[in-house]
Amino acid sequence: MILDIKDKNFFEKANGKSVDFYLEDDMFEIEGKISVEGDDRFIMVIDAVSHMLKIAGEKLKIGEKYGRLTAARIEDGKVFDLEINRVFVPLVNPNKEDFEKEFANGITQFFNKPDDTLIWYDSQTEKWNMEVNKINMFCSGDRYEYNSIGEMFEGAEEYLNGKWQCIYFSAEVEEDEGEFYNG
Repeated sequence: MILDIKDKNFFEKANGKSVDFYLEDDMFEIEGKISVEGDDRFIMVIDAVSHMLKIAGEKLKIGEKYGRLTAARIEDGKVFDLEINRVFVPLVNPNKEDFEKEFANGITQFFNKPDDTLIWYDSQTEKWNMEVNKINMFCSGDRYEYNSIGEMFEGAEEYLNGKWQCIYFSAEVEEDEGEFYNG
């Protein structure tokens, strides 16, 4: 099931899933895990470059201010703007059955963060696409197309090992009544 950040129950549906996010305008991505405790929503910080681990702390309380998401350090209450980049479930060295199971659950994107490879299902062509070494949000890697997950695992096995993310939410810049927002 793909999540919609505009859904008032977004965090409840994302509870227990991993998250990649940014604080303020910093370019360094932080990895965490979403946790809902009663009426409160948190991100447990798991990994980032060392200075971002110090800035973020171990646990951030998610809030909202002026229609934007915020994250406050539990230790001292310091508040940051929060941008959620991806919500995902990790898969390590997946096999064909792992991808098929996630696809049956509505997941159509998989991302290998360490080597920047994106896999997605195109519902119009009914094909699986793989972009290897995708450097940024614009097309820049080698692209391959497959008729099925099985064909992809047979033809591109060398790219499919490693730590993958089953994408439940991915931020896209959208235009909403003349204003840009991430969500």
